[in-house]
Amino acid sequence: MARWSLSGRSVQFLSTLKELPQARSNHTGSVPAVKESLYPRDNSTVRPFNEIPGLWKNSLANLYTFWRMDGFRNIHRIMVHNFNTFGPIYREKIGHYESVNIIRPEDAAILFKAEGHYPKRLRVEAWTSYRDYRNRKYGVLLKDGEDWKHNRIILNREVISPKVQGNFVPLLDEVGQDFVARVYKKIERSGKNEWTTDLSHELFKYALESVSVVLYGERLGLLLDYIDPDAQHFIDCITLMFKTTSPMLYLPPALLRCLGAKIWKDHIDAWDGIFNQADICIQNIYRQLRKAPEADGKYPGVLASLLMLDKLSIEDIKASITELMAGGVDTTSITLLWTLYELARHPDLQEEIRAEILAALVASKGDMVQMLKMVPLLKGALKETLRLHPVAVSLQRYITEDIVIQNYHIPAGVSLSPSLMTTLILYILYFTLFFIFGLFACVLSQSDISTAGSLRYGS
Repeated sequence: MARWSLSGRSVQFLSTLKELPQARSNHTGSVPAVKESLYPRDNSTVRPFNEIPGLWKNSLANLYTFWRMDGFRNIHRIMVHNFNTFGPIYREKIGHYESVNIIRPEDAAILFKAEGHYPKRLRVEAWTSYRDYRNRKYGVLLKDGEDWKHNRIILNREVISPKVQGNFVPLLDEVGQDFVARVYKKIERSGKNEWTTDLSHELFKYALESVSVVLYGERLGLLLDYIDPDAQHFIDCITLMFKTTSPMLYLPPALLRCLGAKIWKDHIDAWDGIFNQADICIQNIYRQLRKAPEADGKYPGVLASLLMLDKLSIEDIKASITELMAGGVDTTSITLLWTLYELARHPDLQEEIRAEILAALVASKGDMVQMLKMVPLLKGALKETLRLHPVAVSLQRYITEDIVIQNYHIPAGVSLSPSLMTTLILYILYFTLFFIFGLFACVLSQSDISTAGSLRYGS
């Protein structure tokens, strides 16, 4: 398990730059260059789909190999190995999951041009199976077609639009201040002027607290020494949901349900807990609106904003909010961890970013919304972290028309996955980028700015 030692001097940098991620301990931190294809292009010949190289003829054997290689923890290494073996395009089938993987940006461009007006993404079947089982609506991450577009347009205005992002800054700053205070307290209590911990757990709680206050408008109290049992149950449900999702990417949830498998039952219990939290928040919002119909000027959160907007049904809102929460927590905390790791390796860059923030603080007179527009190096550091350590290894699209990639014919309906383990594909998880950039506000602490020290990473 990777552990971190934070000294008091190190945390002063954290106060200024409050957002930074680590590395999963099993990742090397560098991506090997992909070799040229073993099947060179012949521009005069288009080869049939069944000639695409790869591992797709024995899905059960591939599934066994995937499990034996601890595939869930090493999927990035497996993809790099396959690209080096088969070239810039290969086909695979693991269990019931089948896809054609590509890595070159120009090939990704061909794919995105062929995705149609309503992009059809790979659905997380475990999530859709739960919603079908409980007769719940799909959220924006699982919807398709015109219904997806309608929901996405409304959510864009309430969540992603630059005009509304300023609403999140005060909420996130409050969480950020509490996180830094917690780190200082831990260092002080150690009596050694440093704190050694598995920082991934701390940043997971930080990300969940941040995402929850933006979405639900409520603090969960996850940064306190004592965590309320209901809040702890919510954390446990989210953790269990992620844990049970991964195996069902390759094993059919319907089969596991028929077998009464524990993993299926745990997945149901986890999502039940997550949706129950949304129900509680909705009840609290309506209760507050009855008591004080006029807002006090404080942004009430995305959930309340959507309810008052009254352009989506309650069930549609609840579905999308829970999916945004599920998609925003782990991705944010992991990216913060990786950024911390990279900045620990580059202390000179820490100083440059710190100087940029200090200059932005003076120039903006402490207006954090304006400060976010004046820190290109900080934004660049996060983008570079996402390039080196993507929060996902690929994007998935089902094409709506026949296309040719690398001189192979690929028929409509096939799932293609552009790998993010490449230097030029920077479009990563739209909502994740929103949350990460929103967290910039948490980074800036006027009261704690002082000389920065580099973060020490231990084993």
